[in-house]
This record gives sequence, structure tokens and C-alpha cells, in this order.
Amino acid sequence: MLTNNQIVLEQELLGSIFKNNNLMLKAREKIKPEMFLYSKHMNIYLGILDMVANKLEVDLITFLEHHKKRVGDMDGVTYVTEIYTCSASDIGFNTKLDMLVNNYKRHLYVEMKDKINSDMSLEEIESEVEGVKVKVHKCNIKKELDIDKQYDDYINWLYDENRDKGMKSGLTYLDKYLGNFQKGRLVTVFARSGVGKTTFSLQLAANMALKGHKIFYGSAEMTRNQVFNRIVASGLSLSSKAIDEDTILKEDKESIAKFMTKVINNKFYVSTETDFEKFIDEIKVYKLQNSLDVVFVDYINKYIDFTDRDMLTNKLGKISGMLKSLAMEEDICVVLMAQANRVIDKKVGDNAVEKIDSSDIQDSARIEQDSDQVIGLYRNVKLDDKMYRENLFNQGKLKYNSKNADDNPECMNAVIIKNRHGDRGTCALRWHGRYSRVSDF
Repeated sequence: MLTNNQIVLEQELLGSIFKNNNLMLKAREKIKPEMFLYSKHMNIYLGILDMVANKLEVDLITFLEHHKKRVGDMDGVTYVTEIYTCSASDIGFNTKLDMLVNNYKRHLYVEMKDKINSDMSLEEIESEVEGVKVKVHKCNIKKELDIDKQYDDYINWLYDENRDKGMKSGLTYLDKYLGNFQKGRLVTVFARSGVGKTTFSLQLAANMALKGHKIFYGSAEMTRNQVFNRIVASGLSLSSKAIDEDTILKEDKESIAKFMTKVINNKFYVSTETDFEKFIDEIKVYKLQNSLDVVFVDYINKYIDFTDRDMLTNKLGKISGMLKSLAMEEDICVVLMAQANRVIDKKVGDNAVEKIDSSDIQDSARIEQDSDQVIGLYRNVKLDDKMYRENLFNQGKLKYNSKNADDNPECMNAVIIKNRHGDRGTCALRWHGRYSRVSDF
């Protein structure tokens, strides 16, 4: 039998969700429709879930319009409107979700008590008890344990000629090594400061966005304007410095506006949130509203919680572990930027693979362990110095056609150091520092 407290609890939860769509993230993590013991409330929650699945904003007016044929199953327009006013604050929302789950578990046991009687055999009673235990345990898992469905899903995927083949980065040889950027994977890119890991990641992100993929870019070092300036500079062969200093022509600004329209029309989003938990919530909200293909995290050290007294390596490991889980649970690709140790500058060898290794990722072996694929970027940053470069040129030591970044100032080497899904190797890429661009060699 439903109590008045249960009715009020369900009303307040639904009212909070109506007023703050972001609370659906927490609700979907913890509760299922059947946990609303009043059937009308369950129908309302199912209606909200249906709108979320269809990327619709869940406000009262849109809800009533979208479900005008079904609102009778929800106790009518007046009742749904009353529920909208039932919660004045989001405070205690998580506690209320926990209460709803616990009330549902209690309800299952009470319901079982009413079903069991002295006429039942011991086997029947045990079966009833086991059945309730399974239902209670299911309250704490997100998905049903359906073995047959797993098989069916895999076979359907196997024979699907139009299945998702991953996202191409626009860098041909890199895509071949990685088998494209695939959902469910954590791809780590690391380099020393000044080598160009942000330029590299922004190039990938812009290329993917212009191909129609949904991109979420987390920038913990640059403002949104700075991110867009880099993307524009690459796409239109403009100097990012000139854009920053506003020394470009009016015609250039018009070209920039048209170019950015193409990027933004594909829902390219830049987050500057550095609180990691809020950052993860932003990603999930974006996916609820737009669907999502790739998340870029630039870069991991900027998301550290310094109030946590744990060792730095453990802090970074927690973040990389959470990002790998996010990639798998949300079926997205996560591209993580990381810093390389200074020791790279002291290494010697004839090519990039001898100068950079996964052990050079700064402060964390866990990042390498959590990653499906690891890319180390190498560039001879000494060649950025104009006088140094001219001196080598006069000595005949610069080789602009070389695919070795040590003697070509226009070359970046991308070393695939770890690859769970293919071969390892080195890609030579064109580096255009002035235009913040990386392209095929």
C-alpha cells in the first residue's frame, strides 16, 4: 500500500527533474522506472526518458505537448502541472534518489511476504525468496544481464556492412595505425611542452567536427576564443598571432565567421571547466542533448584535485581510470593529452622512437595502463629558434624533405608506442607552427 510520504517523495523527484534537466544524469545512474510505486509517476518518468532519448528539452510545456495523447495515463494535465511545482530546490536530490531505491527494495520484500503462505512447498518458497533477491541486486546495476542479447548484438554487428568504422582524424597514416579513432577507447597523446600536443589535438578535433562528428573539447589551459583562434588559423591559413592581435583584414574576419559557422553547426563544444566531476557531468549532459563521438581532454594534469592528499601518480591514475570507464560506458572515444618527462630532451638516437617511450609519460604509469593506444609526439623544438635554424641551414644540415623531426623544422613525428588493436610505428607529419596546423607529410 502506498504511503503519503512515498507519493510526496516521487512528486518531489519528478518536480526537480522538470526544473533542472541536468538532474537526469543522477537519476539515470540510480533509478529505474519501476521504482516509482505510483503507476502514474512511473508513466511520467518514462515520458521524461523518452524525451531525453529524442534529444528534447524537458520543460513542462514541451512535455505536455509531446505527450498530449498519453497525458491521461499520467493523471492528466492538471496533475502533471502540480508535480512541476512540487520541488522548490535541488538540495537533497541524491538523498531522495537513495530513499526511492530503498523504498522499492522494501516494497519487494513486503510484496514477497504477502505471496508466501503455508500451503507452498519449501522449493516454491525458496524460489520466491531467490527471485526477490535477484530483483534487489538488480537495483544496483545499470543494465540487465542478458546473455542472449549480447550474442545477438555481436552477430548483428558482425554482419552490418554499414556499422560504425570509427572517426577519421584527417591524418591518413595515423588513422591506418589506429584503425581510426574508435568508440570505447582511451587514446593518450603525450609530448614535452612546446612540441605541439594542443595544436595536434585541436587539428584532430577540427578535422572530425568538419566531417560531421560530435566533438566535446575540454580545454583547461586556453579560453574558448583562444581555442577557436587556433582552429581558424589552421583551417584558413591565417596567423593565430595576427588573429589574437586583431591585425587581420575585414575580409579575413568574414571568412572566419563562415568557417566557424561550419564548425559550430556540427555542435563543436569547448568546455573550460577544471573541476573534474563537473567536467564529467558536462560531457554527459552534452551527450544527452546532442549525442557524442569524441571527447578531447587537454590536458590531464590540469584536472587534478589539489585538496586530495594522495600521491600525484595516484591522482592522475584515478582520472585516467575514470576516463577509460567513461569511454566504455558512454560508448565514446576519449583522447587524453598528457605531459612528457624532461628526460626526453636528454635522450639520443637517430629517430623519434629512440627518444620517446610510454615510460616518459609524466608522473603516472597508470595512464599508459588505462590507455588502449598511446601516441608520443616528437619535434626538435630547438629548430623553432630562428638563429639556430639559420646556422644549421648555412651548414647544410637542414633537410626539409626529411621525415626525421630532428633535422626538419617542418616535421613532427607521431610514435604509436602502444596499440592494443594494431601495429606500432612512426608517422611523419607536416608541422606548420605559424598556422597552428598539422597535416599529412
